[in-house]
Amino acid sequence: MGFKKLTASEVTFSIVAEAEYIPVRGNAMASGDDAADYEAECEIQGQLARGNMWAWCCVVVTATWGDWSASDTLGACSYADEADFKKGGYYEDMCDNALAALNADLAKTYEALAARVEVAS
Repeated sequence: MGFKKLTASEVTFSIVAEAEYIPVRGNAMASGDDAADYEAECEIQGQLARGNMWAWCCVVVTATWGDWSASDTLGACSYADEADFKKGGYYEDMCDNALAALNADLAKTYEALAARVEVAS
């Protein structure tokens, strides 16, 4: 009997926006239009100053099952809010990645514990 992978319906997903330490300037846009890039950077910095953490953040999606969890992280994100982030394909991909990492961690733990099981004679 082997390890049975968890499915998305068996785990709890959480999402959080954390402070991003990559500077906005020079990293938010690279459109080729310096004026437009500067304007977008100023808008992001203004949103941050008004307390919108999602304007420039590092997004962490975590899959949790019992006491175990694994996360996927994406930096240099700029969105209006959590709902805006979830509209794109990144959120689903990050859920898939966090679930895959959780399953990989659990499989390693399962194998390590299985190796310690004594077979009754």
